[in-house]
Amino acid sequence: MSGGLAGLVLLILAQAPPVFRTGVEAVYVDVFVSRKGAPVPGLTADDFVVTDNGVRQHVEVVDRESIPTTAVLALDASTSVAGEPLVRLRGAAWAFLRGMAERDEAALVTFNHRIELRQAPTTHRAAVAEALERVEAHGATSVIDALYLCLKRRWSGGRPLVVLFTDGADTASWLPNDSVLQAARESSALLYVVGTGTAGERTAQAPNLMGLRPVVSDPGHIYLLQRAADTTGGEYWSATYDRLEEAFLKVLEAANARYVLSYEPEGIAREGRHRLKVSVKRKGLDVRARQEYVVSGAPGR
Repeated sequence: MSGGLAGLVLLILAQAPPVFRTGVEAVYVDVFVSRKGAPVPGLTADDFVVTDNGVRQHVEVVDRESIPTTAVLALDASTSVAGEPLVRLRGAAWAFLRGMAERDEAALVTFNHRIELRQAPTTHRAAVAEALERVEAHGATSVIDALYLCLKRRWSGGRPLVVLFTDGADTASWLPNDSVLQAARESSALLYVVGTGTAGERTAQAPNLMGLRPVVSDPGHIYLLQRAADTTGGEYWSATYDRLEEAFLKVLEAANARYVLSYEPEGIAREGRHRLKVSVKRKGLDVRARQEYVVSGAPGR
């Protein structure tokens, strides 16, 4: 068994069942609302319209103070990150950790031809920083397998936020693309991807928090990462190494500014694939939210 696959198997053995499973009544949806890239605070439940498989639901806005975040930093540690790129990546990750609220937990996963849990979720920032300093860059890249793991594994008790960094193509993953998209539907995690790899043709869209335009038509694994992020309500951002710290801090800003909506589904079947649509009644606002989820017990359709 290859190193990457072995690491994947060992860590997945520790996972818990998906959050969206039969018998769980409440559904939680992370929502980011912005105007020209800037977060919009102060919205209430009455401002949101949420439909689940076409049926409107009665939602509540959850107090963020009552639901801490568990941030999982999943970082590329392949050969192409060696040297100055790794120094900048460490700096960006450490800036992210310093900006987190005290109540929130952080974990560290690295991937090359192996996938390693360097630090389990903890509020002890120094432990994560020490694990980060021990990272050395070498080997191939298994970003798809690493993302699958991070989406499938249960990460402590907080709302999971996966921040994945990759600088290039996947060269060592075993899992098929469909497995990652299914994991994104089943996971309760919010996924943001920061990439420095070469991008393909792009289509103009509204700028995100960094003033950058999100990737929308890149081929291969970049397109897959974007689709997975979109499914969870997150985003793929392209950034150069000299703007990497800024990118990580903007991800943190977006995560901290998000709304968490909850509802108990009414008028729909519980099992199976659910397509979500989230909008706000106020004009001129942009909304990013989870697009779908799956309740286990019935295959995704």
